[in-house]
Amino acid sequence: MKKLSFALSGMAVTLLMAACSNSMNTSGGNHKLESTSWKLTNLSSITGELPKMPKEVTLQLDTGKVFGSGGCNRYFGSYSLNGSSLKFNGVASTKMFCQGAMEVEDGLMQSINNTDGYFIQGKWLWLLKGADTLARFEASRTIPK
Repeated sequence: MKKLSFALSGMAVTLLMAACSNSMNTSGGNHKLESTSWKLTNLSSITGELPKMPKEVTLQLDTGKVFGSGGCNRYFGSYSLNGSSLKFNGVASTKMFCQGAMEVEDGLMQSINNTDGYFIQGKWLWLLKGADTLARFEASRTIPK
């Protein structure tokens, strides 16, 4: 049932994207792609709820640099933006093993590496490949500049 819900939310995002201009992709409410710390809430590669992780799974983007926590390991790399297009480059991570966390971490890294676009509405960020949702994040805090 959760997988169906995730698929339906992906379809809703696609419909919203088609209905909105590109400016909707760069901000939503008070949250922007950059200068926001995003907390992972769903991964398309995981059915149902995400398992409990040793650390919060996060994503942060700041002037061409991406970094965050996969729940066990820290990751870092670069990204490029062009309108609603988002591409991550050279993403690498530390290589610790955490029992029960690797499925989420591997799914996150796969999602990041396959991302070609994004959509933000309100407090939600979707990483996309075409019209498919790869991951969904919730804004957890704004990072002052």
